[in-house]
Amino acid sequence: MLKKIIDYNTCYYSPGTDKHSCCTHQHYCIFNPNRIELENQINNLSNELHSHIQAFNALKHGRNYTNANYRQTKEAIKLLNEDLNNLREFEKKIKNEEVKGYGKQ
Repeated sequence: MLKKIIDYNTCYYSPGTDKHSCCTHQHYCIFNPNRIELENQINNLSNELHSHIQAFNALKHGRNYTNANYRQTKEAIKLLNEDLNNLREFEKKIKNEEVKGYGKQ
């Protein structure tokens, strides 16, 4: 069975008083400032995690170009992964309409 894919990055406006009546994702609209902030947080955490992983790999292979500590870097990666997973779970709840405040405005 094929799963219906929703394009969360497209919003259809319609003429008239209710401009969001044709929006295909009224609970997670691209123009909602809360959604924009959530996606910025997810993106920033992803970038920070990637940076720490690169530093960790350099430490592991003896190419230490930073003053990073192995144990601290490993702990930072663990914490960033947890935070990122929590935000992604929260995003999933929004998309499943379990959380309000991220829809059309």
